[in-house]
Amino acid sequence: MTSVDDAFARVPFVRALGPAERDRLAPYARVKAVGAGEGCWSEGQSPEDFAFVVRGRIKLVKTTESGREAILELCNAGELLCGSAVFCYVPHCCTSLAMDRATEVLLLPRRDVLELIERSPAAARALMRELTDRGLGMCRRVEELSGGQVEQRIALLLLKLADKSGVLRPGEGIQIPVRLSRQDLADLCATTVETAIRVMSRLEKDGVVHSRSTGFLVASRDRLEEIARAPRGCAR
Repeated sequence: MTSVDDAFARVPFVRALGPAERDRLAPYARVKAVGAGEGCWSEGQSPEDFAFVVRGRIKLVKTTESGREAILELCNAGELLCGSAVFCYVPHCCTSLAMDRATEVLLLPRRDVLELIERSPAAARALMRELTDRGLGMCRRVEELSGGQVEQRIALLLLKLADKSGVLRPGEGIQIPVRLSRQDLADLCATTVETAIRVMSRLEKDGVVHSRSTGFLVASRDRLEEIARAPRGCAR
C-alpha cells in the first residue's frame, strides 16, 4: 500500500501546496486500495471526500435512462475524480470503477480541504485548477461524442490515450498501456460493440493500430490523425 507521503508526492493538487498546508492535511488523509471493478462511490451517493487517483486508472460511468452504462471519462494517476460534486456537496452524478487490480486513491475529507482553501489562496488556486481541468475534460468529451463518425471518434480516443498515457517504442510506434474491452471502446465512443469491432479490425488490417494484451500499439500516429481530421464513411 502506498503511504500518504508517497501519495502526496504523486498528486499535483497536493504538490502545489506549501509544507505547512500539506502538514495540515496529512493527519486526515488516507490511501484506499480499490480492486478491479470496484469503486470509491456509486451514482447518487453523497460525497464525503475529494478523491485523487494515486495508482492505476479509474473510469467514471453514468447509467442512462435505458439502463445502459456510458463511460464519461478515464482518469489516470494524479487526477481528481468528480470534484465538483464534492465541492458543492451534491450527490455524485456517476459511479467510479477501478480498471486495474492495483488501483489506489488518495482521499482527503471535504471539510478539511474546504477549511484549507478558506485560509490559503494557493490551495484555493490549486483546487480551482483541478476542478477546471475536469470540467474542460468533460466538455471535450461532449464534443468528441457529438460529431463525426465512429471511426473518427475511435481515432480521437486513441490519440487522447496516446497523449495521456502513451510510451514511445522506437521502431514500433506508441504503446498505450490501457486495457479496454470492445464494450469499453463502444461505450467511450457512443456506438455498438459490433461497430467498434468492425472499426478496430479495419485499423488493424490497415496497420494503423494493433491490439495487445496490455493495451494498444499505435503504429502510425500520422494515419490516425488523418482519420481523426477527415473520417471515412462508417456506420454509426
